[in-house]
Amino acid sequence: MSESPGKTLSPAAELYLWGFPTVSVHRTRLMLSSHHDTGTLRHVESLATPSDKAIVAINNDTLYSSGWYDLSYGDVMIDVPPMDKPNRYWNLMVVDAYTHVAYLSRRHHGVSGVSARVTFDRTAEPLGDGETTIRLGTRTVWIIIRVLVESPDDLAQARALQRQFRVQPAPDHPHIRLESAGRAAKIAESGAPFFTELGGYVAHSPPAPWHATLSVAAKAILDDPSCLTDAELEAGISEAEALIKSGRTSDTVYQNGWSTGRAVGGPGDDILKRAVGAKFGLGGHYAVENRSYMALSDSQRGALSGKHELCMKFDADKLPPCGAFWSLTAYGMDLYLVENEINRYSVGDRTPGLHYDDDGGLTIILSAQRPQRAGNWLPVPDGPYMLGMRVYEGHTSVLDCDWFPPELAR
Repeated sequence: MSESPGKTLSPAAELYLWGFPTVSVHRTRLMLSSHHDTGTLRHVESLATPSDKAIVAINNDTLYSSGWYDLSYGDVMIDVPPMDKPNRYWNLMVVDAYTHVAYLSRRHHGVSGVSARVTFDRTAEPLGDGETTIRLGTRTVWIIIRVLVESPDDLAQARALQRQFRVQPAPDHPHIRLESAGRAAKIAESGAPFFTELGGYVAHSPPAPWHATLSVAAKAILDDPSCLTDAELEAGISEAEALIKSGRTSDTVYQNGWSTGRAVGGPGDDILKRAVGAKFGLGGHYAVENRSYMALSDSQRGALSGKHELCMKFDADKLPPCGAFWSLTAYGMDLYLVENEINRYSVGDRTPGLHYDDDGGLTIILSAQRPQRAGNWLPVPDGPYMLGMRVYEGHTSVLDCDWFPPELAR
């Protein structure tokens, strides 16, 4: 049975929360597969820019490769090549139609290469982390690969390595283009037809028996949306969207004006957590791989705005503790990257020209206008914006939520 967000939901709101992730997955599948064949691994050979709109809250640190596969045709075989250097970060996510995730990653497999099999098995939840036989409960599978670009001079090497990843579907797997159904970011605007759209996706790729189940009343809407009026369905969407947009779930932790979820693994049966994850970071990581933080306010408890220059001061002994890398990324309110005069969309431990303080600390400037010392400048939009921080392969203090980013001082 699905877990509720701590209050009594209308059946329509429950179904919207339950269904939001799978509609997000399938809209993304249809949109990406309208440009590139199914059953084919597509390599994006440049770091993300504001023109990239396929997914929200994209990172600007890694090259992405991705592909969509249908396990009803047979197993998918994966070959990860040996890395070209001992500290090269990489990971491969296997995502099902309801946003359950399994990993191949440097954390488990190092840099020597690994082979794996993805198979369709509805009987048990995927073990999820480091297994080389990955059992997925839905026929739809989304494979996402990330390879770190360590510097501008490293881009060619990262591209060459990216092309060596192999994802091989069954011999008779179709390689076809699909018709887009619209952006996942526009789901809330769907109105009552959302529920019919959801029903089609559930029929195409039913959830595994162990996935969060619906109440009888919500299941009745899934079976026949006409059992409620359009006004009742749309009221349920508004109710659920208010909960999603708040970003507040039962395990959200707050400190220094930042928030993150306490869980290290996936959201389990909590339908609000799963919907929030799909809304603000579809295809994003579990914290065991990358803990993400979202800035909620500055030091004056004001909303983030380019009208105010902000300073983010890391003490020397409070720099992000991690085994891989960290980065800070600014987004527009739609969670897409925003154009700026120096084409810098993130700042992190690999940023060229980064200047550390005399005491070993680090101060990052966030402003819409170019400061005198631009080496540590993260450009932000003139108006409201959102700010995210990623810490990959975080140490215990990150995983346990004992470490947080510093406040954003005016």
